[in-house]
Amino acid sequence: MLDHFVCMSFMFELYYRSPEDKAREARIVAEVAAGGGRLDCREPEDGAGGPICLTFEFESEAQAEAVAAALRQRGEHVEQVCSYG
Repeated sequence: MLDHFVCMSFMFELYYRSPEDKAREARIVAEVAAGGGRLDCREPEDGAGGPICLTFEFESEAQAEAVAAALRQRGEHVEQVCSYG
C-alpha cells in the first residue's frame, strides 16, 4: 500500500502583448486542449499596457513540451515547461 500519492503536473506560461485578443486566446486554448492541456489561469494586463499571461497545465511533460513547441513555431512567446505540484 502506498503511503501517499504524488500528483505531478507540468505547466507553461504564454505571454502576449495587450490589447486583449479573445479570438487569439480561443485558438490557443483549443490547440492546448487538443494536445491534452487546460487553461489553469489567465492574468489580464496590469492596466498600464503590460502583457497578458495564460498559464496552461498538463498531466505529462511530453504533452506540455509538444504543445509549447508547436505554439513557439507559430510565433507565440511560451516560457519553459516546468513541474507544477
